[in-house]
Amino acid sequence: MLPWWRGSINRFLEQWFPTSCARCGSLGGSPCSICIGQFVGAAPIPEIPPLQRVAALLRYDETSRPFIADLKYHGGWSVARGLAPALAFLLDDTIGANKPDVVLTWAPTTPERARHRGFDQAEVLARELAHRSGHRVQRTLRRLPGEHQTGRNRSERSQGVRFVSVGTVPEAIVLVDDVVTTGSTMAAAAKVLLGAGAVTVLGLAVAATPDRLMQ
Repeated sequence: MLPWWRGSINRFLEQWFPTSCARCGSLGGSPCSICIGQFVGAAPIPEIPPLQRVAALLRYDETSRPFIADLKYHGGWSVARGLAPALAFLLDDTIGANKPDVVLTWAPTTPERARHRGFDQAEVLARELAHRSGHRVQRTLRRLPGEHQTGRNRSERSQGVRFVSVGTVPEAIVLVDDVVTTGSTMAAAAKVLLGAGAVTVLGLAVAATPDRLMQ
């Protein structure tokens, strides 16, 4: 199922049926207000060349993990929508005052995963963030087939991710993803974007895994 079509169905259903929290099951939103109060903010992310700056909203832990899983494996549009306001504030802080005309894009998942799930979780995030922030969103990358990244270390990840640019690449880009682990996926995507005409590439993620960023 195409991502936009699945998203349209989910948004329609959420108007008529209560949304349960992906972590605790409470009705009324995902994440619910109780789980939001238990989130821990992400620590500053070490430099990930060639990106100019990378920021994440949450620490990837036992509290944030169920929401990332709902987004990644079930196309959790309610999660993306629930986190979008905070992500929009973080986006403004990451951009700063000098680059207000950035374009949002995403680091696509593997083609086989997108086909199997019917959506790309990073695209879900980028489009919801664009809706909330008012910034334009544009597909700029296509991911070539390769090994999955889950469970691999920094060296293995850096060799397994390959992208190619699509269309005209804007000069200033914010690359959106769900989780930053080693940073290799964002780095590979940024390298392709800079080679295709981008001047500045920033990174923004929902969560960061602090104990693995330096591996």
